[in-house]
Amino acid sequence: MKGEYYQKVAFIGLRNPDGTMTFNVPLYVKITEVDKNGVPESQRDLMTQISEIMIKRYEKQISAYFTSLKKGEDENETSIVSDGV
Repeated sequence: MKGEYYQKVAFIGLRNPDGTMTFNVPLYVKITEVDKNGVPESQRDLMTQISEIMIKRYEKQISAYFTSLKKGEDENETSIVSDGV
């Protein structure tokens, strides 16, 4: 009987039913065959694709976060100038 193997490919955040977030939840991919290096080429391709998708998503989230911070700084500077300070 073959054992089941899983490879961790990312850490994700999950939204709980109450709206809060659980961070750093590992995302695993089931590996059906294991070669001498531990991962067959087909699974390596799948993990690469998942990693690329996750990286693009994180880049968008980080960019949106920094944009919101920048907008907040601009609004604070504007209010300071309009208050005569």
